[in-house]
Amino acid sequence: MEVQAEGRERIGPAQPAPQKDGRLSVEDFKINVEERTAICPAGKTNTQCSRLEEEAAGKVSYRLEFSTQCHDCRLRGQCLGKDQKHRTIVVGQHHTVLQARRHEQKTPEFKERMKHRNGIEGTQSELVRGHGMRRARYRGLVKVRLQNYFIAAACNVKRWIRREAWKLAQAVSVNSVKMGETPAI
Repeated sequence: MEVQAEGRERIGPAQPAPQKDGRLSVEDFKINVEERTAICPAGKTNTQCSRLEEEAAGKVSYRLEFSTQCHDCRLRGQCLGKDQKHRTIVVGQHHTVLQARRHEQKTPEFKERMKHRNGIEGTQSELVRGHGMRRARYRGLVKVRLQNYFIAAACNVKRWIRREAWKLAQAVSVNSVKMGETPAI
């Protein structure tokens, strides 16, 4: 929500809804947190909605219950566990936005946009894990920025050397094949 208020956009994928024992998942329900309603795959609406708030963390979630609808439902076997009498779903405060992202990430347009993001993920991982870019050694924005420039330059030099070594190995193997020798790998 804060990201949209700042005029930015999140591009990353959302985690899929957890699956439980092959039963119907939260994604199978049409949930509208703002209106506190949920419609199950059988078309029945929830009977109760409770707002739950963890005071220590400030986390808000909603518990949606289908108490009287589940007794004679045709999908009871797919929806409920063996000892359950009715279905209860607990979702977070931003579930509507999360569901919209889950549906969006199945589209070809989203997958195309993710290619650009995926291209940089490996580089960021290398910089953080291999070169210590997660923590700054110095105080002050100017010094931290300079540290990041040096880390990026070192990463680029390392990649350039690796590429030149690969090109040299390719040239040696091509020359040895031309001369009738077996290339050593």
